[in-house]
Parts: sequence; C-alpha cells; structure tokens
Amino acid sequence: MTVTRLSILLLAGIGAGCTNIPPAAQVSMSDLPNCFESNHDKARGLFTIKGDAGKAVNQQCLITVRPRGSAVSSSELTAGSYRVYLANGGGGGAGGTLEVAPGGPKGTTGGGGGGGGGAGAKETQATVNLTEGVYKLTLGAGGPGGTACMPGAGFGGGPGWVGSPSNMIRVSTGAVIAGTPGADTYVRPSRAQNERLAGKMDAHGGSGVGQTTGGQGAVGETSTTAKEAAEPGATKLASGGSGSAGVAGSVTTGDKLSGAGGGGGATSVGKGGGGGGESPGQKEIEPQRGTLGAGGGGGEGSRTECDPGARGGHGYIGLRAN
Repeated sequence: MTVTRLSILLLAGIGAGCTNIPPAAQVSMSDLPNCFESNHDKARGLFTIKGDAGKAVNQQCLITVRPRGSAVSSSELTAGSYRVYLANGGGGGAGGTLEVAPGGPKGTTGGGGGGGGGAGAKETQATVNLTEGVYKLTLGAGGPGGTACMPGAGFGGGPGWVGSPSNMIRVSTGAVIAGTPGADTYVRPSRAQNERLAGKMDAHGGSGVGQTTGGQGAVGETSTTAKEAAEPGATKLASGGSGSAGVAGSVTTGDKLSGAGGGGGATSVGKGGGGGGESPGQKEIEPQRGTLGAGGGGGEGSRTECDPGARGGHGYIGLRAN
C-alpha cells in the first residue's frame, strides 16, 4: 500500500497549524487530569487513552517533574534523563465495497471486495532531559474505520482515517519535547474532507509516512486467491521493533462472492486488527480494532452486503529513566 495524499497533507497541515481546518477549542490546564491517575497503563508501563475516546481526537493530561533530591509521589517524576517512546494513533481500516460481476451494470469488468487494513503508527524514540516543571501529554486517538458502502446512493466503502498525532510539550514554554507540533489542537477531517484527500478510492486503509502498511482486502474470485490477497500487514516494522500484524478474515470454501478485509499493520507493542470475513460453519467475523497504535482491520465486501472498517489503536507515550 502506498502512502496516501491524505497522510502527507495532514502532516503538512499539522506543521502549519492546520490553517485549512478550524482550530480545536483550547483546553484549560486546570481542567486536565494527572496522567498517572487518568492515562497510565501500569502493565505496559506507558500512557495511553483509557476508555473509549468516542469521537474525541485525543486525550490530554499533565505530568509534574520535581527537582532531584526532593520528595516525589507515585504520580510524579524526578528531573533527569529519560528515553521517550511515542506513537500516534493507528489508521482505520477501509470499509468493504459491494462486488460487481464482470459484464454487470453498464458493462462493468468487475471489482469491489474487502477493504484494506489500516497502517500501524511509526514509533518515535528520543532521549530527553526533563527539568523541573509541568508537561502536557497529548495522546492521539486511533483513526475511525471507513464507512460501509451505500449501494442505493452509488457510494463504495469509505477510506479509513489516519490516526491522530501525539506529543509531549513543556507547559511553561510550549516547547515540543517529542512528537508532532500542534497535536493538541489537531482536528480530524470530516468524512467529505477525508474522501477528497484520500486520493484514489481503492479501498485502502488509513496510513501515514513511515508507518507499517496494512494488508490489502481480497476480492471474491476463489477461496485460495482471496486468502492470498488478504495477507496481514507487513511485520517489518517502521519502528524497528517486533510485533504481530493482524490476520485477515478468511472466506468460506464454497463462497466465491465474498472478499475478506485486510489485516491492520502492527507496531512494536501493538497487534494489528484482523480483517472481516467468513469461515465455514462459523459466524461472520467482524473486522477487529487495532491495539496501541496498530491499524484496524478492513471490512468484508460481497455481492450482497459490505461492512465498515475497524478503528485503529490509540497512540501512546512511554517514559523510561536512563
């Protein structure tokens, strides 16, 4: 899967303050919670979105850094050198599109099928010196999955959204310690904007520069070719770490009319969501959501119905004392 025009334009928009998109409402520092209390995943030792973010593009919280030698609580950090591990939200999987048989309406040559899996976010690592003060973490939400097709209105499956950006800034100066500038004021494109910026409507999932690509969706030609076409996302990770990509949904042996969705790309700590599909004698498998910055699975597409793509995993920020 190639990098989409959407991802390039969104990254450019973030760097320029998103001048073509209305700015998000500013959040008062007094309204932000302590990151250790609201967003800390103790099992993984990192900060991420807790609970479902719904339509929110991110969650924001504060970390207080105390001087060396002073008393520090379990919800604070001591000044010093830290290794930062940061990832944006993963891309959403594309919605499936109704398959059209060759020689169908208006002399079509066939097409449609499962949507592509979303891309896994690239993990950024950096060594930083945290001095005394307050820092704000912006944790990007996973990109929503693409919408299901609307046959009556002539719309195919929608493309997945890219995940929201993450960053860490020093509150007193606004200096970006790690991550994408402007992440805290990022606004997700509307459906119409997303479709205009996504480029060719070929059922690709949300993706971005340097990310782990999600798998392509399958077309329902035969059981074998459908499975081969719905390979999971690449396991050679942009971050250089190791991880498992999402597995694409399978297709029933006797059903040549169903295309499985592609699996989402993985991150070093998150598994990509599996694509939607069907298995013999089993209930239809819905596309699965990615975890921790990984891509969401693509929706299934057949000649009778199509499913939306799954959401990407939420971004994260980890801090390790050196």
